[in-house]
Amino acid sequence: MKFKSLFHLSLAIVTLLLSSTPGTAKPIRVAIPGYNITQIAFFIARERGFFKEEGLDVELVQMTGTVANLALMTGEVPFTSVPTAAMTANLRGANLRVLFTTFERPLFWLYGRPQIREVRDLKNKKVGVGGLNQASYTLLRELLSNYGLEPNKDYTLIQAGDSAPRFMALTSGFIDATLMPLPWNFSAQEAGMHELVALSKADVTAPTGSIVLRDDLLRSEPQMVEQFTRATLKALRYAIERRAGAIGALTQSLKIKEDLAAKGYDAARPALTADGTMTEASQRKALEAVLKSAGIKDTPPLDRFFNFAVAKKVAADLQTTGWKP
Repeated sequence: MKFKSLFHLSLAIVTLLLSSTPGTAKPIRVAIPGYNITQIAFFIARERGFFKEEGLDVELVQMTGTVANLALMTGEVPFTSVPTAAMTANLRGANLRVLFTTFERPLFWLYGRPQIREVRDLKNKKVGVGGLNQASYTLLRELLSNYGLEPNKDYTLIQAGDSAPRFMALTSGFIDATLMPLPWNFSAQEAGMHELVALSKADVTAPTGSIVLRDDLLRSEPQMVEQFTRATLKALRYAIERRAGAIGALTQSLKIKEDLAAKGYDAARPALTADGTMTEASQRKALEAVLKSAGIKDTPPLDRFFNFAVAKKVAADLQTTGWKP
């Protein structure tokens, strides 16, 4: 009897030791807005094993921006990838930080009817949006404002639904122009619509595919934060330098054909950041867009929204060790 008890006790100790072995991967849940190309760094980090190299077992969970913020603030997830929602929440008292971003410019393309050859031709025309509370609406207003066009004065805004109904509204002539995300920009092009502006190359700032976390997590779990950031930065550098591998990761993660993944990669490539960070000028532009959308005139300090210290440290470490994708 004593032997049996001793055996069970020994077995329990061995099991406990094995479960806490340093090599055991730490489970991490990351809230993402959807399975699309903006999450390319996370896809590559998972497919190429960069997360596993850091001892992390990462699960990507799809959530809306509002739900993702709630999950982040309640500790249900340590990271989200939706910076605009986090920045908006900060204006209401949340304590969230953007510490890395895959893309600095938005992945939208402004398409117009064939006879509309430039943005200024949209004066007195109908421009379609998905909704007045969507990020794409804010981007559209900012873009057209740069060309001297203001809503309800120089053009009429039409709420035309999501991408598919907006595409139908554009090709049928119900609206004269609209912003199209991937891959609907290719559909618009094939339908004979005219590309007016590629926001991926324009002077418009909107970070996506970011790492967002609670500020207190930086202090309570700095090692885990650094591990996650290092894996993501490795994936970003891989995306920049290894086109074929990046396309393969998109094909696998998004369950799409290779030719569509290649077209999407080439279209999005100009919007990638070099190292996951943003200049102060870019941070300010991104914040100004959020403030304008919220109707706030006073500008809070940037460090209330951004903290790229970890990303810069990780980049310096990779440079020192000579890491190559």
